[in-house]
Amino acid sequence: MSEFNAGSAPGPLAGDVHTYTAAFEAWLAARPPAFVAAARPIPSYAERVAAMSELMRVLFDEGWARRGWPEEFGGLGGGIAYRAAMWEALARHGLGAMALFEHLEILAPTLLAMGRRDFAARVLPRFLRGDERWSQGFSEPEAGSDLASVRTRATADGDGYVISGRKIWTSWARYASWCLVLARTGTRESRHRGLTAFAVDLRSPGVEVRAIEQANGTDELAEVTLEGVRVPSGQVVGEVGGGWKVAMHILAHERGTFAWFRHCFLYRQLFDGLRPAAEAEDGGPRAEDGLLGEALLDLAAVRASSHVVMDRYVTGTLAGPEAAFSKLLLAAAEQSVNDWSLADDTDLAIGLQDEHAAVRRQDYLFSRIVTVYGGSQQMQLDTIAKQILRLP
Repeated sequence: MSEFNAGSAPGPLAGDVHTYTAAFEAWLAARPPAFVAAARPIPSYAERVAAMSELMRVLFDEGWARRGWPEEFGGLGGGIAYRAAMWEALARHGLGAMALFEHLEILAPTLLAMGRRDFAARVLPRFLRGDERWSQGFSEPEAGSDLASVRTRATADGDGYVISGRKIWTSWARYASWCLVLARTGTRESRHRGLTAFAVDLRSPGVEVRAIEQANGTDELAEVTLEGVRVPSGQVVGEVGGGWKVAMHILAHERGTFAWFRHCFLYRQLFDGLRPAAEAEDGGPRAEDGLLGEALLDLAAVRASSHVVMDRYVTGTLAGPEAAFSKLLLAAAEQSVNDWSLADDTDLAIGLQDEHAAVRRQDYLFSRIVTVYGGSQQMQLDTIAKQILRLP
């Protein structure tokens, strides 16, 4: 059981979502130092991680980040609506992004639903508090969108497994303590039926993490090499040979519920970039005003589609193939917000800038890859065509 299992939520934390949100808004309005530090533009990714980890510690200790998670696992009860309200309020008050804590809403629900209960009770509070962070080890040098071709192998050995292989484009691995690794326990011919998911401690002997600097200058991505890494059987997530089911559970969040969380911060990015309205030299509207309108419409589409997914999750229904719609709409919105951002301030493309402009340039360059990560745009369209429209 979790050491943080302290019973029912106290005070305003015990109320419904509206009571919780009002109390949290008042707390944020007082501008807590940890929030102010995390909300400022931080070009250095390492410094951004440190600031966000400190904010998560404060949010956890104050109880805000515990609401919406089961008491058995260190939470204070309640469902995803509390978490959605917390992150939306943080964005509205000026926080620029979830940073690597995006994985809270991608990996943590799967750990709770499919991991060993004693293991989840041990690691989730540390994850919520920012003491330990997680990454996701799916893609490999020769297995990207085709997860069924994963080659990293896990071999049974005594009371655990030994894992060897390479993972690539592993988000936040440099800053993570853990990685949820998809590895092959069956034959290569068994494809998706021969996969198993493991929670791997990246501090274990045999693990090497090499940061990959992206075009935007951050080192969010990494290559992870595992050479004879021992993993206890208690850190198997789901069933042995059931890794595909675990992966689909994760992707339902990465492509579905995550769209709600991410779009809140895209609104924040849009509003932070707004300057006093100016007219073109001929007295008419500026050319970039059209791009602003497109960005707002794209964000409205994400909000509508992801709200449907969130409603399903509140009732205990996991998003299926329709999560592909949210993923497509989110990618379009991310790019349209950043297209407007560059058109509105073309100096982002060149020269030295202040920290705010530097972060906006990072955001723009990152937006160019959003149609690839988490399943390419082509894979999402294929899912819609085959599994929803039933096309041949």
